[in-house]
Amino acid sequence: MRKLLVWFLVVLSVVLLATEFFTEDKMLCSSSQPKTGGTLRLALASTPESFLLYGSLDSSAYTVIMGPLMSPLVEYHPITNEIRPGLAKSWTVSSDGKQVWFYLRDALWSDGKPITADDLIFTMQYFVMNKYARGNSVDRFTIPDEKGVNKPITWTKINNKVVRAELPSPYGAFLTVLTAVYIYPKHKLEPLIDKNDLASVNKLWLTNVSPSEIVVNGPYKLSQVIVDQKIVLERNPYFWKKDPYGNQLPYFDKLEYLIIKDPEIRLAKFIAGEIDYMAISAADYPRLKQIEVAGNAPYVTFASKPVGSTPSPVHISFNFDTANPKLREIFRKLEFREAMEYALNRNRIIEEVYNGLAIPGGGLMLPTNKAFYNPKVEQLMRPFDLKKAASILDSLGLVDKNKDGLRDFPDGTTFEFTILVQNQPKDYQQIAYIFSEELKKIGVKTNLQILDSSVVGQMFGAGNFECGIRAFGNQPDPQLRKAIWQPGQQLYYWHYSTMNRNTNPPSPVFSEMFDWEKRIWEIFEKAQIEMNPKKRKALYDEWQELYYKYLPVIFVARQMNFFGAHKSLGNVVQSPEGLPTFTVWTTFRK
Repeated sequence: MRKLLVWFLVVLSVVLLATEFFTEDKMLCSSSQPKTGGTLRLALASTPESFLLYGSLDSSAYTVIMGPLMSPLVEYHPITNEIRPGLAKSWTVSSDGKQVWFYLRDALWSDGKPITADDLIFTMQYFVMNKYARGNSVDRFTIPDEKGVNKPITWTKINNKVVRAELPSPYGAFLTVLTAVYIYPKHKLEPLIDKNDLASVNKLWLTNVSPSEIVVNGPYKLSQVIVDQKIVLERNPYFWKKDPYGNQLPYFDKLEYLIIKDPEIRLAKFIAGEIDYMAISAADYPRLKQIEVAGNAPYVTFASKPVGSTPSPVHISFNFDTANPKLREIFRKLEFREAMEYALNRNRIIEEVYNGLAIPGGGLMLPTNKAFYNPKVEQLMRPFDLKKAASILDSLGLVDKNKDGLRDFPDGTTFEFTILVQNQPKDYQQIAYIFSEELKKIGVKTNLQILDSSVVGQMFGAGNFECGIRAFGNQPDPQLRKAIWQPGQQLYYWHYSTMNRNTNPPSPVFSEMFDWEKRIWEIFEKAQIEMNPKKRKALYDEWQELYYKYLPVIFVARQMNFFGAHKSLGNVVQSPEGLPTFTVWTTFRK
C-alpha cells in the first residue's frame, strides 16, 4: 500500500510539472507571502441554470463559469483590459491578416487529461458556431469577405497543440471576441450530444448534473450544488496559473457562492462579514462608508474609477434630422453644439446627481481601458461657461428680439426645443432638469418630455425627437460598438439620414454625411480589418478626438464603480489608477 501511495505521488508530481504555467503579474499578486487554504465567500442572485456557458443566457451562470470554472483561449487582464494569453500561450498572424495560428499551452483538464486542439475545434463547432445553442456567438465569428459576403471563420487542427483560424477577411477585433470563447472538454461532452439535434447542447450540464461529471480548466471545480442555497467550488490542482513567487494558484481551497435573491439581505450579510467581496450600489455606498469610517465594519470599501459596461455613460444628443426645419438647421451647426457643451454644468451634475462619485465625459472608451482610451479627449471637452455659450448663440442670430427673456429665431419666433428622457433611471431626469435650468439662465427655453423607457426607446428608434438624453454601455473594443458610433448604422439615431434602410443590410448614405462623419465611417472600416494593435489604436484615437471635437453627441458623466471587501482578504488593494484588484484565483485569507 505504501509503495502504491509513493508511486501515485510521483506520478502526480510529474503531471503537475508537465503543466505549462502562466505567471500572474504583481499587480494582482501584491503579497509575496500569501496563505493558502480556507473558503472565499461570494454571493449570487440565483442558482445558475447551467454550467455550460453556451447553453445558457443566465447571468448567475456566467458569474460562476467565466473565470472560476472555465478559462478562455485569450483573456483580458482583469485590471487594464489588455488582451493577454489564456489557454493559447501565443499566436501569430499572416502578413495578409487572414490566418492566425494559436499555440496552446501544455495545460490539463481537472481530470488530469491534456487540453488539446481537438477541444478548441469541438467548442467552436458545437457551441460557439452552433446556431441552436442558446449562448452561441455565430454573429461574432461570421464576417464579410472581401466581396462583402458573410462567411464563417473556420478552424483547422495542425497538431495537438496548434490550431489555425482562417478569416474571410482581416478582422481587427478577432482577439477581442476570442476573450469570450471558453474551451470545453471534448472527451466529456461530445458523447452527450445528439448530432441529429444540435439544440440538445442546451440540456448539457444542467444544475442537476453530478459535480463529478463536470470537467473544467479554471481555478476551481464544482463540488456541490444546493439549489437556492449555495454553490460550492473546490480548488483545481491542475490549474495552469501560478503567482510571481512560484506558488500555484488559486490560494483558497474552496469558493462558496451563497444564493441570496434579496439585494437587501445580500447587503446585510456583507455588512455582517458573511460575504467577502461584492459590488455596491451608488445609493448604498455612502452608508457603508460611514459605517467603515466609524470603525465598526469588518470590511473596506472602494470607490473605483469606472470599469466595465455598466452603469452606462450618459450623453445628450440633438437630432440632425428633426422634423422642425429651423431646429434641424441649427442642430447641424457645430457652433450650436459647442454652445450646448459650454452650457453643460458637468461639475454640478456630478455633485448633485452622483454625490461627487463620477467622472466627466466617460463616453466611447473608459480611461481605465489602457488598450484604447485616448487621454487627449480630456483636453477637448469644453468647460462649463455660460457667458461663452451665450456669446455663441448671439453669433448664430438666436437673440431675444421681443425682450421677454427668451431667445428667438431670426424670424422672431421663440427658439425652443423638447428634451426627451425616459423615466428610469432617475439620474437621466435629474441631468435633464439641471441642463434645462442652466439653459434658462441664458434665455433658452426647453420642454421636458418624460416617458416610459420602452416608449422613449421606440421614439429614438424612429428618429422622433428633438433633443434626447440617453446612455450606451462601454465595451473593451470599439468594434463591439460599431453599430452605435459609426455613421450609417442602426443605432446612430441622431442622424438616421446617413443610413439607407431599404437595403439589406442597411447601407451608408455618404451624401448625407458631414466630412468628419465620412472620416469616422472610414476609420471603423479600416480598424475592423487592421490586425496591428498599435495601428488599430491610432485609428480609434482619431475617432475619439473627432467625436469630442464635432460633438455628434455630448457626453455628460460616467458614474464610478463601488466595491467592498472583507478586511481579512489579501491581494485586494486599490491600484494607482484607483481600481480594486480582485480575482478569485489571487485573493487569499490573511
